[in-house]
Amino acid sequence: MRYLYFQSKSSLPTNKRWVTPHHQNIISLLQSCSKREELIQIHAQMIRSRLIEDTFYVSRIIAFLAAPSPRSSMAYARRVFDQIHQPNLFSWNSMIRGYANCDAPRDALSLYKLMLRRGFSPDSYTFAVVTKACAHLNALEAGETVRGSVLKCGLESDMFVMTGFINLYAGCGEVNIAREVFDEMRRRDVVSWTSMLSGYARVNRWDEAFLLFDEMRVTGIEPNKVTIMSLISACGQLRALDKGRRLHLRIIENGMERDADVANSIMNMYAKCGSMRNAAEVFERMPVKNSISWNTLVGGFARNGLYKEALTMFQEMACSEVKPDEITIIGALSACAQLGDLQQGKLLHAYIEGRMIARNLFVTNALVNMYAKCGDLAKAEAIFRGMPQRDVFSWTAIISGFVQVSGCKKALSLFEEMQLTDVEPNEVTLVSALSACSQLGALDQGRQIHACIEENNVGKDVCLGNALMDMYAKCGCIEIASRIFHGMPLKDTLSWNTMIGGLATHGHGRAAIDLFNQMQKIGDAEPDSVTLLAVLCACSHSGMVHEGIFYFSSMSSSYGIVPEVEHYGCMVDLLSRAGLIGEASDFIKNMPIAPNSVIWGSLLASCRVHHKMELGQKIAQHIIEIAPNDEGAHVLISNLYAEAGRWDDVRQVRTLMGSRGMEKSPGCSSIEVNGVVHEFFVGDKLLHQYGMIYLVLDGLTHQMNQTVCESCCTL
Repeated sequence: MRYLYFQSKSSLPTNKRWVTPHHQNIISLLQSCSKREELIQIHAQMIRSRLIEDTFYVSRIIAFLAAPSPRSSMAYARRVFDQIHQPNLFSWNSMIRGYANCDAPRDALSLYKLMLRRGFSPDSYTFAVVTKACAHLNALEAGETVRGSVLKCGLESDMFVMTGFINLYAGCGEVNIAREVFDEMRRRDVVSWTSMLSGYARVNRWDEAFLLFDEMRVTGIEPNKVTIMSLISACGQLRALDKGRRLHLRIIENGMERDADVANSIMNMYAKCGSMRNAAEVFERMPVKNSISWNTLVGGFARNGLYKEALTMFQEMACSEVKPDEITIIGALSACAQLGDLQQGKLLHAYIEGRMIARNLFVTNALVNMYAKCGDLAKAEAIFRGMPQRDVFSWTAIISGFVQVSGCKKALSLFEEMQLTDVEPNEVTLVSALSACSQLGALDQGRQIHACIEENNVGKDVCLGNALMDMYAKCGCIEIASRIFHGMPLKDTLSWNTMIGGLATHGHGRAAIDLFNQMQKIGDAEPDSVTLLAVLCACSHSGMVHEGIFYFSSMSSSYGIVPEVEHYGCMVDLLSRAGLIGEASDFIKNMPIAPNSVIWGSLLASCRVHHKMELGQKIAQHIIEIAPNDEGAHVLISNLYAEAGRWDDVRQVRTLMGSRGMEKSPGCSSIEVNGVVHEFFVGDKLLHQYGMIYLVLDGLTHQMNQTVCESCCTL
């Protein structure tokens, strides 16, 4: 019989053996095999020919099954492996690598430990794969043990192995140890440098990443695509536009901008830095644009508030060779939501249906959010109710939508419905629910939400802390609001504004001013126009005229804030409340901006209180001229004439209101009973207990009248 001599390639065990033509045929079949079904047939032939007993040949089957490809099957590979009496190193490495590559790092480590127990010595390839498995698991202790074995085997100078330890330590947050390993390496290639750079980037130590990049260039190591993309990402995270531009110039010099992945990362960096003009320029220069390119630009415009530009890019993409996908659709729907453009949103919805774009959970959530923010709550709820599956974003979109249009009772009803499901609310959901409680004055429900937050250890970020504080302040519990405020580890400008405004509303003007002074002293948040508005309101409600004049006068010089019409209105209210009607009138005349009907109405109300009828009449005539359809202003005018007993003028104003279709909005009060908020309108007879309510009110009125009479008799 003729025999052929066969020597394995470097990827195979390095033993030499004599094989028969039949065996050579099986080897050829193994080398050309591309499907698992073919492998099963070859495996059966090897069993029949007893070739399966040869470790060398069976290792080829294991390598085939454990390779990262659609044909891989680790369960099949393990059955074959467990039948080998003495696996060779190649088989062990193939199995460990297979587990590591198929997201089974625990199995990879378990097999490595079995390998050691059975007396096999790992090589550099084994250690590299095992270190990768440790990195996937963040198993620092196991990694340290592996490193000890590497040192015992004398492989500490193996660049491939030590680069794996850089990734391990950096992935576990031990970037300083990773740097020690890096510095001890005698040889480093571009992968080693990139691993260390990525490690710094992962823990946001960007300055050190850029210093290392400069050092890398000095050593003559040219960065590869991964290096560049890591640094570009760092610039985006840091909002380091200048560094990003310098790096971009180097990329252009090296001709790497033509690579679509690199160009997309550059566009993303510019978008995060707020420079959409630069992002668009990179996009225009791209020789080939893929879906990621278009999505990066559409999403970038939307994130930077350029919603119309985002929709324009979407329309251009729809006309290009690259058609919009789910990510593009979500970005465009978000732009419509922010613009409140219901018509464009409906066109997008029709585009989704017409092109049969997959309505996955994310797209459906975006539709619910768009309809809710555009005010079509009926359509938003219809889509929401038709969803087979809902996540926290689905619930949050519909709840916040109703809060936005003052449908707070419906929002809280939905929140209660959500709590009966398996979906846990997130911070945004809770903020929306607390906002609904604030608007309704629903203290009991607000307290229940607060208790839910505490019981479930929900992380109270600044937004959630602000929402809790606002809810308690608007529900009258200013002391609890104050405790929450002072207990917040981090405060933004809104935190200070909410607390200052709450104190001002509750008549604690001096405390509000003291808190404003504290805000300036601490300096962790800058006052804005809302802050100064709250301060002026505090002065107005507490009669602190001199303080109010001082803060108003120093707005531009001390805080760089140009007074707006609301600030002028506060000053008129401040002077008017203090009875300084003439000063308030002069203040209005000297305003650099035109006063609105609210400002004139504030002065008119004070004229009524302080019996300045002549001035009030002039103001009334002026209001009728500048705000002929302002319902509230006309009611104030009517009340002024009624105060003076000028009933003919009262009738004329009421007749004028009727001819213009104006009706006085009925007064509304709300009260929370057993966690349910009830609203009462003037003259409302729709409540099922209205008879009893009016009976009680009549009784209270009678008691008050008796008390007044008794007091008069006593005097």
